[in-house]
Amino acid sequence: MPISELRDDLQSRLESFLWDQWGQLGVFTSPRRTDRFAADPEALLLLSFEVGRGEPRLFEEVLDWLVVNERLISVQRLRNLVRDDADRALVEAALGWLGQRRRRPRLGAKPGLPEDIDQPEPFFRDSPSPFGELDEAFLAQGFLKSPIESSGNSEAPDLELPINFAFRLRALLGIGARAEVVRALLTSERPWINVQAIAASTAYAKRNAQEALNSLQAAGVLSASELRNDLRFDIPRQRWMQLLDLDEIPRHVDWPQLFAAYRLFLRWLWDPRHEQLSEYMLASEARTLVEEVEPDLRFAGVPINAGRGAGGPTYLDDFAEQLREWVPI
Repeated sequence: MPISELRDDLQSRLESFLWDQWGQLGVFTSPRRTDRFAADPEALLLLSFEVGRGEPRLFEEVLDWLVVNERLISVQRLRNLVRDDADRALVEAALGWLGQRRRRPRLGAKPGLPEDIDQPEPFFRDSPSPFGELDEAFLAQGFLKSPIESSGNSEAPDLELPINFAFRLRALLGIGARAEVVRALLTSERPWINVQAIAASTAYAKRNAQEALNSLQAAGVLSASELRNDLRFDIPRQRWMQLLDLDEIPRHVDWPQLFAAYRLFLRWLWDPRHEQLSEYMLASEARTLVEEVEPDLRFAGVPINAGRGAGGPTYLDDFAEQLREWVPI
C-alpha cells in the first residue's frame, strides 16, 4: 500500500473514532456508539489536536468544547502528556487560544517559548496557507491559522455515561492526582498496581502519584501491601460501586500510551519527506518508528511482532498490515 493510502486510511479511522468519542463527551455531533470504557480527557485532547490538523471541523468543535468545559480539564496533566516539541506546540497553541477567551490564571500559553520561529507552517495539513488576519496564539507556536470564535454548541458531559467516568470522579475528588489514581485502580482489571504503574497510567510524576496514594490510604479508601520492598495498592471496588451507584465499572484502557503511539504513527505518515524516500530507506525508517513506539504499545497490551525477521523493503508490507492491528479503533 502506498504511504499516502496508509496515511489516509489511518487519518480517516482516527477521525471516525474521535467524532464518536467527543459526541459522547458533549460535542455537537451524533455518536454512532456507546462505549463501555472510561475516556482519558487530556489524552483524548492531545490526540484530537494532532488528528484535527487533517480535519478542521473536528479541531474547531473540540476547541468549542474546551471553551464550554475548560473547568473539567487539568492543564497540568495535559502538559504532563507532552512527549516532544510537536506535542508542546499543539498544547500551547490551544491553551493560548483558550486563554484569550477564558481569563483564568491557569490558562494561556506557557511563558518561555521561542518568540521567533523562522518558517511558520499552515496548521491544517493539505490546506492552503491562510491569508489576512492570523491567530496570534497559533502563530506564536509556529502555525498559520485564521482566527475562529467558539460556536457555543457543545454541552457538558453526561456523567451517567461510562465514557465520562473521569469527570464523575473529578466532581467527587477534585481535578488532580487523587481522581486519576482512583480511576486507574477502579477500572484496571489487575488485582493490584504498584506506584510506577499508577504514575504511568495517570500521567503524574511518581512523587505526585505516591502522595495521592498516601492520602487515599490514610482516608481508608484503598489498601497497600508490601512484597519484596514493593508496595502494591488495591481498592475495594464493591464499596466504590455502592458509593457511585454503579452496576459495573467502566473498562480501563491505557490511553496515554496508545495515543502517544497513534500521534507518532500519524505524524510519520504525514511527513512529506517520506514521499521522496526509496522503499529501502522508507522501510528502515518504519522499523525505527516501531522500535520507538514499542514500549508504549506493550504497556497498553498491544503485541509487537510483525516484521521481526523481515529485512529491506518487505518490512513495509508487514508495517502496513500490522498498523490496523496496532490501531484497531
